[in-house]
Amino acid sequence: MAANLLEQAPPEFARVLAGLPVPPANGGQPNQDENYRLYAMANFIYAAVDQRSSEWTDYTSASSPYLPVTPSSQSLAGDNAHLPSFVVTREGSILDERIAEAIQSVLWRVPDVRARPSDSLPEMGIWSCPQCDLPIDPADLTVDQRVLIAYHMGVGEDCGVVEHADGRVQLDPKNPWQYLRSVDCLGWDHYAMHLRTECLILWYPSPVSAYRSAPGVWWDEDRLSRRQVYKAVRLENEALERTERHQLRMWKAKKMINLAKGGVHAARFHLTRWRRGAVVAREALVKQMFAAGRNVVDTGLALVALMDKERVDAERLRWQAQREQHNDIRREWEARKTDWSRMYLGV
Repeated sequence: MAANLLEQAPPEFARVLAGLPVPPANGGQPNQDENYRLYAMANFIYAAVDQRSSEWTDYTSASSPYLPVTPSSQSLAGDNAHLPSFVVTREGSILDERIAEAIQSVLWRVPDVRARPSDSLPEMGIWSCPQCDLPIDPADLTVDQRVLIAYHMGVGEDCGVVEHADGRVQLDPKNPWQYLRSVDCLGWDHYAMHLRTECLILWYPSPVSAYRSAPGVWWDEDRLSRRQVYKAVRLENEALERTERHQLRMWKAKKMINLAKGGVHAARFHLTRWRRGAVVAREALVKQMFAAGRNVVDTGLALVALMDKERVDAERLRWQAQREQHNDIRREWEARKTDWSRMYLGV
């Protein structure tokens, strides 16, 4: 821009930029006040259309409003983005080793307590517990089994069971998918009975609809607190929960800080694009006025008026507000992260 500006600008423009006084048009000694005014306006015009100023302002020269994906930010996208990395494990595994040991101690004949019991349903249709050999006959449900199915399925035509004239109640075979899920429900409920002896709770998905999650196992805190023999386990669980709570907090802080950094980056990107457009508009105004024969002062005053409008431009204010908002979020979560670390370390 500098070369084009000097070519189209009046002669006094280059002189004042070089620090040389401009003599009056009618001759005589240079007017010091007028030269000060010309010097200020010429330098203002030059700075207003200077593209190199983007190197030292708060704007970024990135080519995209999105931050590049790095190994540390991989957890911010994907199917498990809502889960901390220390929770995401291989399918079928038990996260807590103590829970896995407790399950093994009471159900050592069951390969995987989270596997669907209906997968091992034999052709004759009677499922039996691998641990205690208790049979569960879907064609002849006990009273407790009827209550369990009714708890999940309700009563009525879609209750999932059929009652015969002789009083026998069986699972409704008309819907095979519902039938198999009901078998799963009966089997998992039986496993849960075994696990209660070790102060464990087995949660399993409802048979009402398609599964969205595998069963889960965790400690029964009430039972642990009432049995002195499990005091060591309870204390260890409390320590593990404290550590996991800290890990979860650090994960949340990382997510929010990365989100805030991405927001700041996006806002700065859009501000850069807006600023470059503003500089182009300034250049066009200066060229137009110089080409029309306007002097340095008039051109500078017109440029001041244009930049006053830029200062209150709605788009610019919106992205500046976005930048400040995300900076506030980043500072807030960095402070929380520091406080949580001190709490965990006890300092």
